[in-house]
Amino acid sequence: TNKEVQIGQTLKDDEYIGMVRREVLDDFLRNRAGENGAKLINGLFMGMALPTSKDESYVLTYNDLEGQEGNARKGVKKTLEVDVVIGADGANSRVAKEIEAGDYEYAIAFQERMRIPEDKMEYYKERAEMYVGEDVSPDFYAWVFP
Repeated sequence: TNKEVQIGQTLKDDEYIGMVRREVLDDFLRNRAGENGAKLINGLFMGMALPTSKDESYVLTYNDLEGQEGNARKGVKKTLEVDVVIGADGANSRVAKEIEAGDYEYAIAFQERMRIPEDKMEYYKERAEMYVGEDVSPDFYAWVFP
C-alpha cells in the first residue's frame, strides 16, 4: 500500500521498541547463569521423563558433547534429575515436542548484516523500518534496523 506510519511518534516517553541479537543475549544469559552457580552442560536434549508426583524430579536424557568438536560429534548419553525445566531451545524446541505443547506454526527467518557508509547510517539512527505486503511476503514481514 506504500503507507507510512511513524511508530516512534505513537510511543509514550517511557515506551520503546526493543531489539536484541540472540547470539549475544544467549551468550550473556548462559555466562550469567554460570557465574551464579548454574552448571553449564554442552549437550543435546534427547528426552524427558515427567514426574508422576510432586515429590519426584524430571529426568532429562541428553547427549553430553563436552570436549567434542565438529559435525560428527555424537556425545555420551547421560541423564540428569532436575526440579524445573525451562524450554528455551528455539522455534524447533525439542522440549516443547517432548511435553506435547501442541502444534504451532513457525517461520524460517533470514538475517543479512551489511555495513553502509556512516552518512547513510545517520538515517537509521533513531529508526526501524517494517515492510508488509505481498511484494515482501505473502504472510509475513521484513525489518530493517541498525
